[in-house]
Amino acid sequence: VDENNNLIGIKEDKSIIHEKGLLHREIAVIIQNENGEYLVQKRSLNKKGAPNMWSFTTGHVELGEDYETTAIREIKEETNLDISDLEVFNVVDDIQPGKHYITIQLIANKFSGELINLEPNKHDQWKWFSLDNLPTNLYTPTREFIQEYLNRSIK
Repeated sequence: VDENNNLIGIKEDKSIIHEKGLLHREIAVIIQNENGEYLVQKRSLNKKGAPNMWSFTTGHVELGEDYETTAIREIKEETNLDISDLEVFNVVDDIQPGKHYITIQLIANKFSGELINLEPNKHDQWKWFSLDNLPTNLYTPTREFIQEYLNRSIK
């Protein structure tokens, strides 16, 4: 994508995109359970980006894919959960060391299925947390997502 979030039609492997520091899109998803807790993943020590940090589910938008499709695919691939009733919450310019994302933050208002860690090489664990009891080692984009979510909830 370009600096205005327009597709430029070039498809690159994720590793090349990150290696070159190219601007690209990803999604981040909030899922809340019936107890008011939010699903957070602990990233594996093997992850190149933010190892051993807790974060919401994120994933790269594939060429030709819309944001909702990406969110549904990523959640299913990583957790076995089926999500629906999605809404775009925010679009943020997310600059990390050596990476630059346009992150589309979504809220999944419904989910079903059994939570299973389908990518144990990428995530050590998944856990439900209340927003007042989150782990301290949150990935910065997740922390910022939560802060904006809380700011909007208070208004």
